[in-house]
Amino acid sequence: MRTIVVGGGLAGLAAGLDLVDAGQAVTLLEARPTLGGAVQTLPERDGDPSPPPDNGQHVALGCFTAYLHFLARIGQSGAVSRTRLALPVIAADRSVSAIAPGLAALLRYRHISFSDRLTVVRASRRIAAFDPFDHDDETFASLLLRLGQSREAIDRFWDVFIRPALNLRSDEASAALGIFTVQTALLGGGGASDLLLPAAPLGEIHGDAAGRALAAAGADVRVNARVVGLEGDAAVLGDGHRVDGDAFVVALPPAESARLLGEPTPLLDDSPIVSVHLLVDRVILHFPLAALLASAAHWVFDRGRITGRPPANRQYLTVVSSGAPELAATRGRELVGIVARELTERLGSAELLWSRVSREPAATFAGRPGTAALRPGPETSRPNVVRAGAWTNTGWPATMESAVLSGQRAALALTAVANRVEA
Repeated sequence: MRTIVVGGGLAGLAAGLDLVDAGQAVTLLEARPTLGGAVQTLPERDGDPSPPPDNGQHVALGCFTAYLHFLARIGQSGAVSRTRLALPVIAADRSVSAIAPGLAALLRYRHISFSDRLTVVRASRRIAAFDPFDHDDETFASLLLRLGQSREAIDRFWDVFIRPALNLRSDEASAALGIFTVQTALLGGGGASDLLLPAAPLGEIHGDAAGRALAAAGADVRVNARVVGLEGDAAVLGDGHRVDGDAFVVALPPAESARLLGEPTPLLDDSPIVSVHLLVDRVILHFPLAALLASAAHWVFDRGRITGRPPANRQYLTVVSSGAPELAATRGRELVGIVARELTERLGSAELLWSRVSREPAATFAGRPGTAALRPGPETSRPNVVRAGAWTNTGWPATMESAVLSGQRAALALTAVANRVEA
């Protein structure tokens, strides 16, 4: 069966790999000049440190089993470093305490009172027994308040890992996704909360490597190929060319997917991610990564150290702010100034030598209450067409795991159709 995959992000790449491994003739069409979708390395500019910045510091967790399988399939298992979660959290007074997995570790988290730590442990035990999707009608913060959490505990503990995971604050995010994240990552055990940090540029270890793997397996991979329509037996490109196919995977963002499929656009809002990349004249962050409390700079990463290329007598940092539309709308120079001040006030003085801003206005869908019912599965109204994307109904937040898992499920659904036709 000739299968066309529309979209070369993680979902499309994962679907294409599974389909070609199942013996199908696969053509992958990507509108951009590079593969990888939302997981990209920025085009290099004169003066950029090495390696050039990524479009944000994407972090995976040990519970991302589909993503880890994807990396293994494209020969990139060694391109991520895996460490046990021990996340330094730095307060405004520069005090540091770490979030680590396990209930005993929660009791040692000093950025909230001891009584709050006890209520966090009790709430965690109760959350462990919940069915997440019984709670999609309320925010995670409202659930936490009912479980006896103080506002300080929500702001200074729960939001530290919920906000980057869901790209929303706890008082905006669906409790279903918050519960799922706590159960799967923080309380998952067996290394589920381990941090997986990319040791090389994202473009190299995702889009480039997956493109090579697809080509080696016999797939036809085309970039700069924007699909503007689907016919019964072909994808129509923007230049009018038709690419013949018997079946299709549409692995695109919600609005683009709906347009190609002739469906109503899902009522899913976008949530942005803003990243500021900085080179400073001395080392001010003494950890590979850290979270900052009550700061516009939510997380800061030592990109030079993580990628094994620390600049001599300088430090190359990436600062990520999740679900902050006010920052996404801030002009570049002003944004750099805000972030640089936050870092130097929190970490120590330094001279800024270089900066670059990257914005993803539609980085993820906004997983607010009520969105679980708005996320469709892989099947569409056409038996030979399936959809994929981190925004579809995988049960996960809009993560790299959700993207890969959606592609794998779309490929499985299409393979089942092919098997029925052949039978």
